[in-house]
Amino acid sequence: MKNLPTLTALLVILGIGSIQMASAWQIDAGPADSKAKDRTQTRSESQLTEDSPEAVELVRQARNRLFERQSVQAEMVERVTFGNYAFQSGGTYASAPGFRYRLEYQVEIGDLRGTFLEVCDGQVLHTRREIGEAKTSIASTQAPEVELSRRDIQKIRREALGIKEVAQGANLADALRVAEIGIGGLPAVLASLERSLNFVSVRPETADGHDDLIVHGIWNPERKERLFSGMGGAVRQVAGYMPDAVDIFFVRETLFPRKIVYLKKMNGESGELQPLVTVEFRNIVLDQPVQDRLFVYVAPPGVEEKDDTASFIEAMRQSANLTGEKNE
Repeated sequence: MKNLPTLTALLVILGIGSIQMASAWQIDAGPADSKAKDRTQTRSESQLTEDSPEAVELVRQARNRLFERQSVQAEMVERVTFGNYAFQSGGTYASAPGFRYRLEYQVEIGDLRGTFLEVCDGQVLHTRREIGEAKTSIASTQAPEVELSRRDIQKIRREALGIKEVAQGANLADALRVAEIGIGGLPAVLASLERSLNFVSVRPETADGHDDLIVHGIWNPERKERLFSGMGGAVRQVAGYMPDAVDIFFVRETLFPRKIVYLKKMNGESGELQPLVTVEFRNIVLDQPVQDRLFVYVAPPGVEEKDDTASFIEAMRQSANLTGEKNE
């Protein structure tokens, strides 16, 4: 089965930070008026290109609060729309102190089913990606393909602290964002967005019983160019799935990122931004007891677990312009 790399890349792009869900089902595309309701960019925002200090500070405060939480427990719903085709999936997210968290989801695309699990016990982050047939039978001959990876988040943290000690003349902020991405969880999603986007505006909105502060972000041109150049020939395959902008809905009272909407210009550069992927957290429970067993991982037998720790450390060092030095 040669679908694993392609579908895995698609799931990562759609999830933008691995926030997707477990137990997926296909749905018909919603009516035109429901799509119009989900368009979140205002006309004035479309003219903005530079970071707004207020928006940047809001995202950083929200990320810091996530690290300070005693726990987060939530259900998740994701809606993905490509033209007239749409599907929806659901799953769970949980986190606890000490960089522990668990994310799991399942999604079906055509005749394939992809399942994803991330579990971190505070020391090692384990990731399992599995691609198989959506419907299996006795006649099926293809076993699901499984990819396992791990990274030592404490080693990544120690390296980040070492970079701080020699931070004079280094791009410290960017290096620390890479470290947060390596640690995983919701803080990693915000760190990844902060590293890739310019947050150009923040606006309040009260609708459907929610009182939110909405941060609007667009691609940082240098980041986009660097990302696309690193993809080589694969950029043609994924460009159609890449969002052009992101709206993050923060609960005004708690600054929890309850919804993230990835937007795309569907008709070229002059097209109106429309939702490509919407990730929404529901039944959010903050700072309540959570079961420790959620953060225990048991690897399936017979599959090698790739260690990604060194690649994240190298990315940190490159971001900090410290590739010519060595920290132990």
